[in-house]
Amino acid sequence: MKSTNTKHNTCGLLHYLLMAGIMALMSLPPSASADNGDVPLDLQAKLFLTALTYDKNLEKRADALLTIGIVYFPDAPHSKKEAEDFSKTLQAFKDKKISGRSFKTALFTFNGNSELKKKIAEEEIDVVFITRGEKEQIKQLLRLTQSEQILSCTSNAAHVTSCGVTMAVGLKDNKPKIYLNLSSAKHEGADFSAKFLRIAEIVDEESK
Repeated sequence: MKSTNTKHNTCGLLHYLLMAGIMALMSLPPSASADNGDVPLDLQAKLFLTALTYDKNLEKRADALLTIGIVYFPDAPHSKKEAEDFSKTLQAFKDKKISGRSFKTALFTFNGNSELKKKIAEEEIDVVFITRGEKEQIKQLLRLTQSEQILSCTSNAAHVTSCGVTMAVGLKDNKPKIYLNLSSAKHEGADFSAKFLRIAEIVDEESK
């Protein structure tokens, strides 16, 4: 019984430290950014990776190695560079564990769902990070993430409401904020903890 209580207390402490860490990060003022005042890439990456640990269903969907697919749209300005920059930034945190799992990244060009579905299966993608793109293309991609039960994320908070992406790191009152679409999360098989929901900005997709 003592060992069980110790394990429980340790898990509780780790959860507390993670939550304290994410709240501290979200309270920081953003530094200068190269992209229209958005949250700097290093802070985006920290918040993004930490937020993933609060998806209670991630362990059911992911293997021992978590694979983050970063998708860009070839016709969208700056989309490829955004994907490459974010991939490089994530690599700086390669020693961070996500629910006890190491992670890797894979870069993809969006050429329609049929082609992307093959790549997702080949790479065993667990999470998709979506760069800026056309609304209809993003919505097309989200039909795939929902059917394949893959969590969708982005750096553009507007995509959470306009397209239905599940999670984004953006700004509110000039401070970093995590935006979360609960309806989209459910469709993608995610289940975020109640503590996480209290610090996230819960939004809904705009009516079509």
